[in-house]
Amino acid sequence: MNLRLLQMSDSALPISGYTHSWGLEGALARRLVHDPESLERWIALWLRSSLGPLEGVLVASAHRAALAGDAAELAALNELADASIVPPSIRTAGREMGEQLLGLGRTWTWSAPGLATLLGPASDGPRGWHHPIAFGILGALAGGEGAEVLTAYLHQAALGMIGAGVRAIPVGHTHGQQILAYLHDGLRALAADLIDRDPRTAGGGCPFYEILCDEQTRLYARMFRS
Repeated sequence: MNLRLLQMSDSALPISGYTHSWGLEGALARRLVHDPESLERWIALWLRSSLGPLEGVLVASAHRAALAGDAAELAALNELADASIVPPSIRTAGREMGEQLLGLGRTWTWSAPGLATLLGPASDGPRGWHHPIAFGILGALAGGEGAEVLTAYLHQAALGMIGAGVRAIPVGHTHGQQILAYLHDGLRALAADLIDRDPRTAGGGCPFYEILCDEQTRLYARMFRS
């Protein structure tokens, strides 16, 4: 068991994920999500149509680039993330989480030397590294295999969305854990489908999701930043 990867995927990791709903709040406002069943459907569709084909592909690509020691490719992947994550709130949240994850990584003895080699010294300051790129890099430094790292990323994303649902719908914690269990087979299948995709194919295919993310920023009252 890769304990380093488990730590990176922990929902309690202090990287500000708790303040983000990833567009769920917009779906709640439209009553598209309102109970455990609709939350499960929403997350499954979000993973397959939006997060997986974009961020999932970037995680796997960043993992390969980090293993190869290709700093230029990592920078190119981060630029691709910046251009491809359309909703400003989600793009900003991804950069915040990525930078904070790397900040933690620079304090861990198993990852700090590798980060310094790949990304330069911490004194260079934040450079807007997106969460999927940061996760792929640290997954490689943690010794995780590509499919293992990608599955962990998809799992923590699903858990983050469930956590938002538990607080906002509200859905009980027991229902939240049931939803996560129901999603496990789909997460494994999605990771297997995405693991070898070329980064040039990265991109979500759900404009309606992007609309909901934009609507969330204009709600009269909000619980989340994104």
